[in-house]
Amino acid sequence: MRFCFEHTVPAPRETVFWFFQNPARLAVLHAGWSTLRLLHHEGHVRVGAETWVELTIAGVIPMVLGFRHMLFEPPGRFGEEAIHGAFKRFIHIHEFLARGEQTTVRDLLEVCLPWRFGGEAVMRRVVAPDIERMFHRRAQVLTRLVNDGFLAEFAPRLAEPEGTI
Repeated sequence: MRFCFEHTVPAPRETVFWFFQNPARLAVLHAGWSTLRLLHHEGHVRVGAETWVELTIAGVIPMVLGFRHMLFEPPGRFGEEAIHGAFKRFIHIHEFLARGEQTTVRDLLEVCLPWRFGGEAVMRRVVAPDIERMFHRRAQVLTRLVNDGFLAEFAPRLAEPEGTI
């Protein structure tokens, strides 16, 4: 099943990209509404880097997911694919599109469950609605973070030209 989610925020593309490129910020985007727990990451996205998380399904069943980053093109996009977990296929591409002083965050997902976990039927009835809720909630959190000035802290720091104080 394929998904495409888009959300525009009033922040420059470089700032939004640099905020997202550190997997530790998943905790900020999911705080207070998701049972996502970050288990391991390498501090930033790069091709070959891995991020491992634990989700709780139905409030009681823990599921560990491992992802390997296979795409990194700053400040335009990056992506990861599942290397461990319940999914037969899980690819997530994050795109950051400049719109003047705003940025459209586009998430492209391809997600498939194997038949032993219910396949397409469970994807449509259970997993897809959860994914849609998750990205809707993430858009709300991201907007709040931008409006509160939190994202501005992640603006890329450019080196000062020599001779400046």
